[in-house]
Amino acid sequence: MGVEGLNSNLYFAQAQTLAVQNAQAQSKEKTEKADKSKKKMFANAFEKSRREMELVREGFPAEIAEMDVEEAAIYLRDAADIAADVLREHQTPAEYADYRKKITQFMKFVVKNSYDIRKKDGIGRRRGDPKVKIVVINEKLDEMARYIMSPMNESHRKALRLLADIDEIRGLLVDLMAT
Repeated sequence: MGVEGLNSNLYFAQAQTLAVQNAQAQSKEKTEKADKSKKKMFANAFEKSRREMELVREGFPAEIAEMDVEEAAIYLRDAADIAADVLREHQTPAEYADYRKKITQFMKFVVKNSYDIRKKDGIGRRRGDPKVKIVVINEKLDEMARYIMSPMNESHRKALRLLADIDEIRGLLVDLMAT
């Protein structure tokens, strides 16, 4: 059995030390990456929660927090359409309140999010101006409230009028999205 030189043991000892240090550095790097990832995930979750709470405080559904403006506007318009269909079937004060809430959410969102709701070219308001459409929508909603809250005599005529108003409001919402 031969005797190893002093230098070879030192070489292997140094190599082993470097290998351990390298493994520790990699472990530390992985831990730091995991910590950064967790912090980023927490920050994203926190930001999403903050946006949801802000939307709810403003009267919007939390579901639109992750949507872009176009998707959110379509979501809110669709929610109003669904509420209109329910109101067609069940003409109750509760269904009307839900429908009005959905319409209000949609209109507030459209006004809030970069849709041009201003007088055009300094010329007086026209029937096609978005502000006028919003006023018309509100007037129609008020009319519907009077129909729903009034006694139910002439109920068939009132039901037909209500359905016509729902269709007119739906058309105004579509026009508002197109402007």
